[in-house]
Amino acid sequence: MKWILNPFQTFSILVPKTCVVSRAVFLKLVLEGWQLADAQKAGLICTENILSLLKVFHIKKITTFLFFITLFFVALGQDAPTMDTEQVPLLENIHLHLNKTVFFKGEHLWFKAYVQDQYQQLPSSTTTNLHVGIFSKDGKVLIKKMFFVNNGSSYGDFKIDSTFVEGSYALMAWTNYMKNFEFATPFLQKITIIGPTNKPKVKAENGMTILVHPEGQKIMAGTFNSVGLMVFDEALNPLETKEIQLVTGDGDKVQSNIQTNELGQGRFVFFANPTKSYFIKIKDANGAWVTKELENKLQQGIGVSVDNTAKDVVVLSPKWSKATFNSREGARFSMAIFNHISRSFVYRHEIDGDSISISVDRYQIPSGINTAMILDEEMRPLSQRMFFNRRTASKKVHSVEVDYCLTKGQDSLQLDVILPKGHKMANLSMSVLPANSSACLPNNSIVSSFLVQPYLEKQFVKGPYFFEGTHRSSDYQLDTRLLMEGTEKFDSFRSMDVQNTPYEMEKHIAFNGKILDADLKNEKQVSLMSQTSGAINLFDLSKNKNFKGNLPLFEGDSILVSVLDEKGKLRKPKAELHFKDYSGDTFDYTKWLANVSEVEPEAMLLEIDHDLNLSERTILLDEVVVLEKMKDNTKFQITALAEGRIIDKGTVNRYRSFQNYVHILGFHTRLKLEEGGIGVYILDPPGLRAVPVFVEGMVANPVELMNMPLSSIKSIVYSKSRQGPFISLSLRYDYDELYDRVRFASLSLPEGFSRAQSYFSPNYPDYTSFLYKRYGAIWWESQLGVNSEVPHMITVPLNEQKKVKIIIEGMSANGILYHTEQICSPFENNYSAN
Repeated sequence: MKWILNPFQTFSILVPKTCVVSRAVFLKLVLEGWQLADAQKAGLICTENILSLLKVFHIKKITTFLFFITLFFVALGQDAPTMDTEQVPLLENIHLHLNKTVFFKGEHLWFKAYVQDQYQQLPSSTTTNLHVGIFSKDGKVLIKKMFFVNNGSSYGDFKIDSTFVEGSYALMAWTNYMKNFEFATPFLQKITIIGPTNKPKVKAENGMTILVHPEGQKIMAGTFNSVGLMVFDEALNPLETKEIQLVTGDGDKVQSNIQTNELGQGRFVFFANPTKSYFIKIKDANGAWVTKELENKLQQGIGVSVDNTAKDVVVLSPKWSKATFNSREGARFSMAIFNHISRSFVYRHEIDGDSISISVDRYQIPSGINTAMILDEEMRPLSQRMFFNRRTASKKVHSVEVDYCLTKGQDSLQLDVILPKGHKMANLSMSVLPANSSACLPNNSIVSSFLVQPYLEKQFVKGPYFFEGTHRSSDYQLDTRLLMEGTEKFDSFRSMDVQNTPYEMEKHIAFNGKILDADLKNEKQVSLMSQTSGAINLFDLSKNKNFKGNLPLFEGDSILVSVLDEKGKLRKPKAELHFKDYSGDTFDYTKWLANVSEVEPEAMLLEIDHDLNLSERTILLDEVVVLEKMKDNTKFQITALAEGRIIDKGTVNRYRSFQNYVHILGFHTRLKLEEGGIGVYILDPPGLRAVPVFVEGMVANPVELMNMPLSSIKSIVYSKSRQGPFISLSLRYDYDELYDRVRFASLSLPEGFSRAQSYFSPNYPDYTSFLYKRYGAIWWESQLGVNSEVPHMITVPLNEQKKVKIIIEGMSANGILYHTEQICSPFENNYSAN
């Protein structure tokens, strides 16, 4: 018998069919979770032997038994080996869609957060606590908040106030559990604060920068090599040029048509003669040739090459140095493809004889990021090459269809947003900017954030670029970028320690407490309810009168505590509550901030003589304005189709719950047994039509609606229009005065989830100015529920702009990603809505 520990902590067991694995070895394999591989070629112990060994060792855990049986049949060659899913740690991918990335002081940074389970590639059903902070260049956190994630999404804002001075900052989003893995990828985005300045832009004086990245991390002597390069000018701006040459030390031209794109990225292929030295020549902005030696030295050995341009196959090739090829007798090498999501091999092939290239069916390789590699006899990687496998049959990226026209007054734009035919529902966000805006320079779209960025060492520069345009062009540029990727992130990824995870996976706001006067003979449970959200749950009392649990609690919240006796009667107790101290964070965030790209587009510095601080605001939400003007009325009309109600103490005493109250407004409720709550509907003959309910802008779930006391609601805005019915609830943050306090003790929460504001438009002084057109914002929507049946209609102001740019991103419940950028020119169409 022979076994080899490979770099992915996977055993290969090679045994003849007649061999029976010793009990000691077998027990070690089962208990330590080693996988079986390469058994189809060499033969494997029979099923009877496995079952007898299970019996001898008294292995009773069904999970262990099923895990081993799964590995056994995998080893028979049915599929490539994969990790036990119970051992796969949750790794979260995070993307923040921002309203923009360049700000005046006085503006707000608005964002929509999308959180994906990297293994399932679905909206995270586990993550509830998202931390978002803004950091200075030296890594100091200036402001940090925690936001509530519901079904993989959240939203919030930061005010760009006097805390910030003109300059660059890093916006970062992460979860607590991600801190266990230094190689984990938080969301990172450079933001810029602009304002009055007379300082000229500082330029580096170090000359041109040329970075060379050979495929497989090696330039092999005596064979053809594919090489990627990045070129930057003196100011570290990407240099787009066609004036690049590869020459030998003797001055002979090897390549004369090398070119880079707008990201300064290029690629060339050459035969590396071991007797030659090589130089890169580039013409600078002054027309002079700059010569740089190809610093990567030629090496002996074997590397991997990938041709990812064919439609149906991926071609893997070993690249041998001549000396290694001639002396390889006795040495065993193999080529393999490792998938990052399943963290397993999906393909492996021994290199024997004069084998040069192997074609692998693209549909046998998982879609997304994979790594091709050369392995030595002991399964150690000698050369690695990352590539992206795009399979049209499993397309995960789609555009949102947008139609538009002017409103009747021609001062606003009506947008009709709909998903492609056959798509059910997606959770989207939308930013609207002047058409020629330079205020939005995101490093990543939701597509690059989820599909590629988590597996890269360094942050993408303009990640959306690689998923725009024709597939052939963008695929080639993405492949060039991945060709240049190193091995550090990949090595950390596969050697991750899933046992040593001191940072917990946070679930809501955790607490522990004690009922000081509990009568344990009759009182077994304690009820806790959030005054803000109405979230309520029961917790068991221990023998020492303690309890613990978690709830979605918001900053400034108060907790109503009550004790239940055996008959379910509530009473006001003497209680104490203790919450986690989130201020004691000692994590070194500079480890992550080091991955912020130093080479990316800069917002221009302005030389102006007036202050841009937009400190005064005009809130444009109609319902807020109306509420302030009509405090004494409980009913008001907002539009012809929408009404609003203020919930006063008398209303609470009459109806008590949200469910009872919506009935008197003409809505119907029905039980949703599968979800354990209720749905809200209107009559829409011949049946009923579902009505979405929003709580502070977020979609409410059926359980929340069923348990919501009316006293937690400040006001309701609703419409029963069949074209777009809705209910929007504004919560009361101090409603304990309306509640029966005789049965509840009210305790304040020191820190909870940040309250996300509803969007309001800044009070820009001049919509026609150069500053507004370049750096202003028109509109932001964080909650768009869109399907493919009926267009979602939204109206946004034009703010005197003839053209606007919309940026839409989002994700569906089944993991489909959406990204659309579109220029809308309504005056060119010369028509308006009725």
